[in-house]
Amino acid sequence: MINMKRTLMRCAWLALLAADASAQSSMASPGPSLPPALRTPSALPPASGQALRNEAMQKLKRRFEEADLDANGSLSREEAQRAGLGFVVRSFDEIDSAKRGKVSFDDVKKYMQQRRK
Repeated sequence: MINMKRTLMRCAWLALLAADASAQSSMASPGPSLPPALRTPSALPPASGQALRNEAMQKLKRRFEEADLDANGSLSREEAQRAGLGFVVRSFDEIDSAKRGKVSFDDVKKYMQQRRK
């Protein structure tokens, strides 16, 4: 009986520690589920227009460079797929107009500009 109580106490203690750690980690990186009253607004206004396009292009370039596993400046269809660049994978044949089997970031950028027109 005493061992059972000890085991139950240990389980309760571990559960409390886990709950406390979980609460601390969720507050360190609050997500979209954080109530509006607890959110801290950004000091900067949200990007829009050309600034938003530039920001998005920089993020895409970073993702492109991370996906370029052999660092040759271009992505194969497989590299793009492995990196989760669905847009590039779905449009690969149109982006790769020279039919080289790989696309550079400039190819992707040019394709996006053509689509926007």
